[in-house]
Amino acid sequence: MELTTLELFKNFALAILLGALMGLERERSGGRFAGMRTFPLISLTGAVSALLGDLTGNHWVVAAGLIGVTILAVTGNLLQARRRPDPGLTTSIAMLIAFGVGAMAYFDQAAPAVAVAFVATAILYFKPHLHAFSHKVKQRDLYAVFQFGLVTFIILPVLPNRNYGPFDSLNPQHIWLMVVLISGLSLCAYVVLKLVSGRWGGPLIGLLGGLVSSTATTLAFGRKARQDPGLSRTAAVVVILASTVLMVRVVVEVAVVNPALLRHLWLPSLLMFLAGLAVAALVWRRTEKEREMAPETKNPAELTGAVAFGLLYGVVLLAVSAGMHYFGREGVYVVSLISGLTDVDAITLSNARLAGTGVLEPLQARNAIVIAVIANLAFKLAAVRIIGTAPLARWTALGFAAIALAGMASLLI
Repeated sequence: MELTTLELFKNFALAILLGALMGLERERSGGRFAGMRTFPLISLTGAVSALLGDLTGNHWVVAAGLIGVTILAVTGNLLQARRRPDPGLTTSIAMLIAFGVGAMAYFDQAAPAVAVAFVATAILYFKPHLHAFSHKVKQRDLYAVFQFGLVTFIILPVLPNRNYGPFDSLNPQHIWLMVVLISGLSLCAYVVLKLVSGRWGGPLIGLLGGLVSSTATTLAFGRKARQDPGLSRTAAVVVILASTVLMVRVVVEVAVVNPALLRHLWLPSLLMFLAGLAVAALVWRRTEKEREMAPETKNPAELTGAVAFGLLYGVVLLAVSAGMHYFGREGVYVVSLISGLTDVDAITLSNARLAGTGVLEPLQARNAIVIAVIANLAFKLAAVRIIGTAPLARWTALGFAAIALAGMASLLI
C-alpha cells in the first residue's frame, strides 16, 4: 500500500484523534490505568504497526503489536486487581479496540475507523444507562428477543418464495418478511421506550408508544385516565401523538415495500402528521403540570403476536385482491375501511405490495391507506370514550378530527 507523505500524516492524525476521543471518555469517567494520554498512544501504535507491517511485507507485525497491547492491558488489570476486588475489563477491551482503530486508519479505512471509535465511545459513555436498562429488562423481554431471532433467521429462510392461493396473492416468504419488518420496527421503538420511559414525559412516550403500537398505547392511557382523571389531558397528548406518529410508521413501511408509492403518499402523511402535532402541542400547552406515566406496552416481538400478524396480513392481502377482482375500486376501499378499524400495518403493507405488482393503481393504494388510518382513528376514539374519561375523549376527538380532515383534504388535492 503506497501512501504519499501527506496521506500518511492524515491517517496518523486520524488515528491519534480517534484514540484521543476514546481516551477523553475514559479520563472523564476516571479510567483506572488508561486515559487521555494512553489511548492516543495505543491508536498510534496500531497505525505504526500497520505501517511497519506494510513496509516489511509481514503483517505479523500488526499481530505482534496487538499482542503487546494485550499484555499491557492484562498487566494493568492485574495491578488494579490488587487495589480493587473487581477492576472490570471495560478499559482493557477499549485499549484493544483503540489499537485496531489505529491500524484501520493507516489502511485508509477512515469511515469504518470513525464508526468503530464513535460506537465504542458511546458504549463507554452510556454505561450507566445500559446498566439501568438491563435492570428494566424482564425475562419475558429476553425471551421475546430470542423469538424475534427465530422469526428472522430460522423461519424466514426456509419458507417457499412463490405465490399460492386465489389470485396468486399469497407468498409465504413475502408474508413472513412483512412479519419481520413490523416486529423489528416495533422492537426498536420498544427498546428505546424502555430506556426513556419515566424520564422524558408524555410527549416522547406518545411518540415512541405510537411506533410500538398506537392502539395498545391508546388503550393503556385510556385506562390510566380512568384510574386518575387528573391525568386526562396528559393522556390525551400521549394518545394524539401515538396516532400522529403512526403516519411515520406508515411511511417507513411503504418505503421498504414499495418506495415508488411515496410519491403519492408523502403529502397525505405530512398533512396528517402536522395536524396531529399541532393539536397535541395545543393540548400540551394547556397541561398544568406533567406527571410520570410509565407505559404498559407489551413486547411486540413475541412469537404469538408475529404469527397472528402474519395470518392477518395474509387474510387482508387476499381480501384486497378479491375485492379488487370482484368489486373494483369500491371493494378495495371497503376492505381498507373494515381492516383498518383494528390494524393499519396489514392494510398498508398489502396495498403497497399490490400497487408494486400492478394489481392496484398507486392512487387507489394511497386512498385505501388513508381510509384505513381514518377508520383506525374512529375505532380508537370509541375505545377512549368507553374506557377513558369525558375530558380525554373530547381532547382526543379534537386531535383525531384534525388528522382525519387533513387526510380527507389531501385526497382532493
